[in-house]
Amino acid sequence: MLKNQNEIIKFDLHIHSKASSYKEGTGIVDFSTDENIPTLLLKLNENNVSLFSITDHNRFDSSLYKSIFKFLKQEDNLYPNVKAVLPGIEFDVKIDENMSKCHIITIFDINSNFDNLEKIENEINKDCLQEENEAYSKDRFEIILKNIGLNTILIASQHKDIYNHSGKHSSLSDSTTSVEEIIKIGYIDAFEFQKPKVEGILINNLKNISLSMPLLSGSDCHDWRFYPNHSESNINKGFYHSKAKILPTFKGLLMAVTSPETRFNCQENMNSLLFTEIKLKEQIIPLRNGINVIIGENGSGKTTLLKLINNKVHEPHVKKIISDNNLIVDMDFDPTKIKYIEQGEIINKFNEHNLFSIGDDNNFEDIDTSLFYKIYYEYSQSIKNIINRNIILTSKLSSLKNYSISFEDDMNETSYFIDVVCTRDFYSVFNPHKEPLNEINDLLSNIEILLSNDYYINYKMQLQRIKNELHLMKLSIQEKCEIKNVEAKIKNIIYSCLNDYRRNKETLSSTKDKERAEYQKKKSYIIDSIIEIIKLKNDVINIPTEPRKIEGLKRNIKKGFYFNREATYNNVSMLSNFYSKMFNKYWNNIDKLLCIDSIDDFKKCIRNCTDSRDIEEKWNENFEKFISDAIKTKDYIVDSSEEQIGNTLGEMSLSYHKYFTDDDEPENWNVLIIDQPEDNISNNNIKQRLIKYFDSMRDKKQLIFVTHNPLLVVNLDVDNIIFVKNNNGILSIDSGCLEYENEEINILDTIAQNMDGGKETIERRLRIYGKSY
Repeated sequence: MLKNQNEIIKFDLHIHSKASSYKEGTGIVDFSTDENIPTLLLKLNENNVSLFSITDHNRFDSSLYKSIFKFLKQEDNLYPNVKAVLPGIEFDVKIDENMSKCHIITIFDINSNFDNLEKIENEINKDCLQEENEAYSKDRFEIILKNIGLNTILIASQHKDIYNHSGKHSSLSDSTTSVEEIIKIGYIDAFEFQKPKVEGILINNLKNISLSMPLLSGSDCHDWRFYPNHSESNINKGFYHSKAKILPTFKGLLMAVTSPETRFNCQENMNSLLFTEIKLKEQIIPLRNGINVIIGENGSGKTTLLKLINNKVHEPHVKKIISDNNLIVDMDFDPTKIKYIEQGEIINKFNEHNLFSIGDDNNFEDIDTSLFYKIYYEYSQSIKNIINRNIILTSKLSSLKNYSISFEDDMNETSYFIDVVCTRDFYSVFNPHKEPLNEINDLLSNIEILLSNDYYINYKMQLQRIKNELHLMKLSIQEKCEIKNVEAKIKNIIYSCLNDYRRNKETLSSTKDKERAEYQKKKSYIIDSIIEIIKLKNDVINIPTEPRKIEGLKRNIKKGFYFNREATYNNVSMLSNFYSKMFNKYWNNIDKLLCIDSIDDFKKCIRNCTDSRDIEEKWNENFEKFISDAIKTKDYIVDSSEEQIGNTLGEMSLSYHKYFTDDDEPENWNVLIIDQPEDNISNNNIKQRLIKYFDSMRDKKQLIFVTHNPLLVVNLDVDNIIFVKNNNGILSIDSGCLEYENEEINILDTIAQNMDGGKETIERRLRIYGKSY
């Protein structure tokens, strides 16, 4: 019985026999006969050719094929590497009547019915070419195929550039000027070449017309004794066999030509850590070192198999299914080498805004918003200071109008005690050098950090110069700051002493002395107020300028993506937002704010402020709300072409799969397990993008996933399908590659019958063959 898993095999679909002798007058095929089949099979076995075809010129020898089938079925198989033969013919065909002929190798599907061998031969004999240079017209060729009535694969010889129509090589381009059209409509399924340099030419041709087509090598062997050479005198220099990952059957070849990128000339998977099998009681279900999909109805146990493989079997119902079915999988596996994406995990992470986080590793980096905060804090404080200055000025003027003092000469007479009156600047001393000194110290600390970082070793001299200059600035500012601190300290001492003196004097002063002291105090107040008003009047008001735009973007480049975290304020003016959050509508511009000169208006201008006692509190609350909104971030991803990937769940799911499958390093992980990767992603994006992401991993990692979408089975051309059925908790499993079939199961039929849209998906892939499911 044919095993249910395909593998990479060599094949040769272009070998001749004695039946081609009418075109080979030199006796070159005289030894390629029924009696010499062991010679051919021995040569094929030595070259590890698993699948071959005898494709004679416009002839078909059914008896020869029957003999070959008998040899391959012998129990004492002397040619273990040779697995199967496919019936075929090399037709001479003129596609365009006024051009030369081309060779079209036609492979037939006899569907294990040997009567079809005679049918092919009989139809050929009804319209048999006789002359060496004779060829079928396109219509005659198609009528023969129609009368035979079997599924076919057509492979056109092309031994040169597809735009070379010289008529000397029996290539498709010698027989028609419409090669591109022939390819596009699917009339021809593959090109055959013989020389490696021609393969390069054809690859370039197909790339230029954006088409994918299999390119197959054929030996064109005429004398079996010298296989894989054409004959004793004609050496196929540089020839190499084509390879495909297929079962050695017509159906296997059919699946290969409909998915050439995944089947032809592929590489062995070099992944060294993988799950090899699942045991279901006495049954062994193999797992491929490639793409494995688990399909079946809802509740059939698909997710249970994933949990078993990933050793996540905590739920009671999962444990019961595993126990009842004696399910076993090899658990001797490093869990760090597995990536497991559970069903619903992507949507949960998406909603929690940590879709691209693994553990503590978050691809979106935090933004330092301190500069933005500082700029707007200083701006808001400038406005508040001007308003407070206006209010103080207005208040002082109003107080002076209502405040009077009469000149009384006796109040200036000297009393027993000396009256000392301090001006207001004795109460507290503002030090304008303190904050600049702190800023300079911060800069110096940062430079010290840079100097200790090896990255800046080449910039050490420049940093040292900056440090020295800053240090000189620091010394100058520090001196001024210390002088001001000494002044404040001395005034504080004087003020404290004077307070003690006044308290003692009051207990000893006479009534007249107290009156004189009060008089001096009132006079000092008026003088101080006038001086303060004059100063306020003459102060230059620095109207705050609009804060500059600040960058608020962090970009982390990783695996071909740009992970961007962008603050609302990123390179945009936030002034209108500031005013709308801070002030009521009438007051939300700088001109009106700078005209405020009363506490009542100050209260009215601030949003949500109804009591003048709450001005400071509401001002701070509003400012923090503004900051909170301004520094809010959004995360988005840009691909390597600088095109932004959308933020919808479906688009982010695609990006997630691309990001975590784009990893060629074997030490990072080996197995990817996903439960329904198609969730939230449109069929168009599955076909155009998701399939490509998974396909890129098939020769590097092991992928195991559950799916209900036939596109991720048929179009992805997976290596292994595992079909699960559940009958009251008892599981049954069938498995195999897409082309596998036997007396009990046909994998494509299983997909067609058990997956929504499965039949249509298969028919779209095989439509050019007229095959339906």
